[in-house]
Amino acid sequence: MVASTATSPRIDITTDRTMEMGQPCRTEEALTADDHLALGRISAAAAVGLSEEGEAPRLHGDLSSPCVPKEEESYINGGVSVASEDACEALEVDTLGIPYDENPEPGGVLPDAARSVGGVSGITAPSHYIPLNQVCVPAPALSVLNEEVISTNVVDREHPASDDDRRATARSSLRAGLAAQESGAFDSAAALFSLGRKQLGGDGWEVDGETMLKLCSEGAHASYTIDDFDTMNQLIDEVLGRDTSVQEKFRVYEVKILVEQGYGNHAEAIELGFDVRRKLGLPTLLNITREKVSILSILVGYARTCRALGNRTAEELANLPILTDERIIMGQRMLELIEISCFQVQPLMFPRIIFLMIRTTLKHGINASSCDALAGFGALLCGAFGKPRRGREMARAAELILEKPGMERMTSRIRYICEGLIHHWISPLRSTLDPLLEGCEEGLKFGEGQSAGINQCLHVAHRFHSGLPLCPDTLPDMIDQSVGLQNDSKSESGGTLKAGMFIVKVYLLVSKVLVGTSSDEGEVSTAFDSLLWAAKKMSNQTLRGHIYTGQLELKVFFGDFKSALELLIEAGDVRSGFFATFTGLRFTFLAALTYLKSAQSCDTRERRRWKKKGLKSLKLIRGWVKKENVNLEHSLLILDAELAVLERKRSAYIEDRYKSAIQTAKVNGFLQDQALSNELASLYFAGQGDVTRRGSYMKHAIDCYSEWGALAKVDQLT
Repeated sequence: MVASTATSPRIDITTDRTMEMGQPCRTEEALTADDHLALGRISAAAAVGLSEEGEAPRLHGDLSSPCVPKEEESYINGGVSVASEDACEALEVDTLGIPYDENPEPGGVLPDAARSVGGVSGITAPSHYIPLNQVCVPAPALSVLNEEVISTNVVDREHPASDDDRRATARSSLRAGLAAQESGAFDSAAALFSLGRKQLGGDGWEVDGETMLKLCSEGAHASYTIDDFDTMNQLIDEVLGRDTSVQEKFRVYEVKILVEQGYGNHAEAIELGFDVRRKLGLPTLLNITREKVSILSILVGYARTCRALGNRTAEELANLPILTDERIIMGQRMLELIEISCFQVQPLMFPRIIFLMIRTTLKHGINASSCDALAGFGALLCGAFGKPRRGREMARAAELILEKPGMERMTSRIRYICEGLIHHWISPLRSTLDPLLEGCEEGLKFGEGQSAGINQCLHVAHRFHSGLPLCPDTLPDMIDQSVGLQNDSKSESGGTLKAGMFIVKVYLLVSKVLVGTSSDEGEVSTAFDSLLWAAKKMSNQTLRGHIYTGQLELKVFFGDFKSALELLIEAGDVRSGFFATFTGLRFTFLAALTYLKSAQSCDTRERRRWKKKGLKSLKLIRGWVKKENVNLEHSLLILDAELAVLERKRSAYIEDRYKSAIQTAKVNGFLQDQALSNELASLYFAGQGDVTRRGSYMKHAIDCYSEWGALAKVDQLT
């Protein structure tokens, strides 16, 4: 029965079955071995709010049987026997679910009861219960699994009477823990796994090695998720110290790699992942962890993979046979984990990992890791091989596989790959915002902190780049997300979340400078230096790239192209850390604009140097636009106008380019670049001595900057 208090629901179940009519109740000491087995099943089921048959707990209303002898210290509560008065006192509620400090009205009528329940005896501290008919006590629904329920209501039978009892109760705790873990209740799962280990006892490995292995392995993962690192390390060492196969230790190896990645030890994570594959008897590619991967080897792998895929559609790929070979499944999971670390220590290894996963999928069948393989290949097609349409088809295949049963854990990861690395190549940038937020929520739900953090970072970056107003919408949202990531990244496993927090801070800092709430140049410079120091300490090239991009945005918008050029020289080519993201494309545009503006003000020798660099970046953007990238159309028109200025083409042609850039930015919603285009046109006509056109374009620039929320920029222009 569910005993109700004024604050929270509690489960009060300590025997295996309801009492049969007319039979005397038995004390706990009289329970048989079968009773103990059923007790374990019910106690575990109670922790997740289910009956033994998997249904929600029911309140039994017929209590008419006089089954409690006066001399026994047990009583009937809604058809479920409670072992003793001590148990009742521990729960601090009486037989009708009323707290002991709450006295009912005379006659047994409860203040919130639907009907009279007749007389009661000693209701505030009962040792006996007078059976009544038609008891009606509202039972709260159990929909949330939490640690309080487990700690106060699961019967902690650490030492059942026999080995069979210990095995049965531990297995019940294991099943309940797995159910809790699947629903995202990781604190509760960790508690249930711990309970199961206690139930097996100190010699649990000898009593039931298989169950103990699962309790330790899943307990290590749950402990990792809730940042209980002492327990996690203890369980990892316990499992790895056993003389068992790599397949049996696989779950613990998986957790160990996640821990290494959390500490930023990506090279160690890669080595460990390949070592596990070697023990599984699978290809390791170990040689490429110690030497530079050649571009030729990537091109050869790409050609082989394209040939293997042929012209298969998304539907055909999603309908491949399901992978059932456990060894291959483990090998695919290792590659999935390895590729996460590739960006930090060996970016060129990433394509070869993806190619191997694709070919394995085609040969053996699809599983959750196949989603990652196909989406990753789609990102390669977009970012490296210039085939965004085919890349979109691979993303669609991954999304179709994701809809199949058992693929849920990949939801958040596939969301950020598809929305953050693929869809923006041919779809409006703003269309990715809501899906990325959903991906963050899904990651938190399934305990995928890394994927949740990446979704959140991409959402913040896309929100800034898409030209949404900095105030009142964007800035408060960035502050909220920065605080959220800061809270989530306090753990030692939060390496990715820490990097994500810093990336959000980059765009928050840039926004504050544009809005005018951070105007001290010295403080801003110090803040960026601190972020760069953090990126260097974490060896995080993606964070470093975002920091330089943010600084470059400020230099360009405030018209300081001399400092922008110096910044580019200092940064070098940071685009390798941006693989296929829109921020990498934005950096390319800002760099091209900086080079062309620098060439306009240099002597002949330097002009040729910077023009060449500008043309190289412009060529990339032209190619992306030619392949239907709608988010760069206005950027290309701005660069065409600035190139025309550099080459001293006719004024009418130059103005036409500026006008086209302004109109395209307006149509596509890039308010900040609409303002920038107007400002650049105004500067051009100022140099031509055309005061009328200069004033007209400047007025429109101020209006757009003001609408965007860049009040510091408005102050600079007025």
